[in-house]
Amino acid sequence: QVSDIVAHLGHEEQVFRSKMDELNHMMEDRNVDPELRRRLRIFFWSNKASQRRGRQRQQLIAELSPGLQGEVVMEFNRKWIEKVSLLAKVLLWSESSEHGDMFRAFVVDVSLKLHPSVHAQSEVFGTPHVLYICMLGLVSRKGRVHRTGAVWGADFMLVDSELLEPFESRALTYTELTTLDRSTFMELLKTHTENCPELRQKVRQFCCWLAFQRAFIVEAKSRLARTAGSSFRSSSRHTLVL
Repeated sequence: QVSDIVAHLGHEEQVFRSKMDELNHMMEDRNVDPELRRRLRIFFWSNKASQRRGRQRQQLIAELSPGLQGEVVMEFNRKWIEKVSLLAKVLLWSESSEHGDMFRAFVVDVSLKLHPSVHAQSEVFGTPHVLYICMLGLVSRKGRVHRTGAVWGADFMLVDSELLEPFESRALTYTELTTLDRSTFMELLKTHTENCPELRQKVRQFCCWLAFQRAFIVEAKSRLARTAGSSFRSSSRHTLVL
């Protein structure tokens, strides 16, 4: 078994070195700028370990029984799940509902649908209606620095883009993320509510309340801006008269 592992790692190393050779040949043929060459090499070296970890994790989870899969996925993802208000609510509802197992199964399936994403240093990214979880690296957003374990875009399930928080971000270092888009989330919700209508009802109530809060804030900011503009114009008129 040890020899098989060593052989597998040796094969992966050969594949990676072949990829790096192809990259170097391409950059040489195209006379790529030295600074860009450096950034490309750093990206591939950084992404090497990430891809290996991702493949190993997926293979191990796939070999588990459905029950153990759920337990392992929840153990791996509980920290960030608790930072997403809707999913934290679903777990809370599971403790008081007679359909608790179905609520938890929904959260497990959401975790299994997370999509890996990587970004090079200084890269700008961000899409509306997407949940982002930072697995590695530093990200700048809204004047704040997000570290490993940070979550943003937790309002991804809202339909109206004007009610969403700013989503444009910049990778300060090589960054690994996992993401979930609204369409995938809604498909999972549709599948699970066939056996548990209560889940859809509670999710809808949560989204309506969140949308109301965001709309209230947007309207308040709009009125403050109009008031400030009116006061400025009035002050300007008085200055001209004087």
